[in-house]
Amino acid sequence: MPFALGLKESLRDRHGQVALEFAAGESLETVLGRHLLAVEASADTELLTSILLLDDTGTRILHGAAPSLPKSYCDAIHGAEIGPEAGSCGTAAFTGHPIYVSDIATNVLWDDYRHLALPHGLRACWSTPIRDPEGRVLGTFAVYHLTPRSPTPSEVKSIRIITDHVAQAIMWSRSHSAAPPLDGTDGGTTPHPNLRLVSGRGEGETDGYAPPDTAGRFHGFAVKLDQYAERVGSRKFAAALKAAAADCRKLGEAARNRQKDAKDER
Repeated sequence: MPFALGLKESLRDRHGQVALEFAAGESLETVLGRHLLAVEASADTELLTSILLLDDTGTRILHGAAPSLPKSYCDAIHGAEIGPEAGSCGTAAFTGHPIYVSDIATNVLWDDYRHLALPHGLRACWSTPIRDPEGRVLGTFAVYHLTPRSPTPSEVKSIRIITDHVAQAIMWSRSHSAAPPLDGTDGGTTPHPNLRLVSGRGEGETDGYAPPDTAGRFHGFAVKLDQYAERVGSRKFAAALKAAAADCRKLGEAARNRQKDAKDER
């Protein structure tokens, strides 16, 4: 950091892809990982980022995404209990406030965790709670640096922008997972057939072929996004959900036209 103007552009691009990625069967970790890579690529200095999610009990933090952090470190903190002195992320999740630790080697919040971080060269960790539209803590977004330092005011502002985007992705994921799978599978990673249709030929497909009722499936997903938009408290988030619903309807219309063309050719 500091984050360049490219950060907003990168997150705007990511925002437009989230609903479609979930409709295609992408996992939450994969989608969030792309968010984090976009953040890291926009930074002017070397940094590593992570997202941790609260478990169902609200007492432990679980791995969400951390594409650049060592896997051994992610595994070591997965399932850690939150508390008033539980590193940056565990403390941020516990208190509901940002926790910016400028030096992991000396800060008391890291007494039980610095032996996990320092061998990987992690020296600073700034963690911010991720909240849903009603204000409930979903998890934490963290920025790690390899040298001791504190965030600047502009970096704090950028972190707020990032956590808003991450929260929307998490809520989209939960909204989608609560609905029946659009592709007729058991909710696994099988891509939505119409996404293969729009982006190009998929495995086992031929030119001009559109699997039956893909238009209807996309329409169903759009309806659910609209319904969720009516329930959320944030106008900004509701508008984003409605925009995603409109994109799904456009894909459904493309599928309908493709199916019609295929019939005409026969």
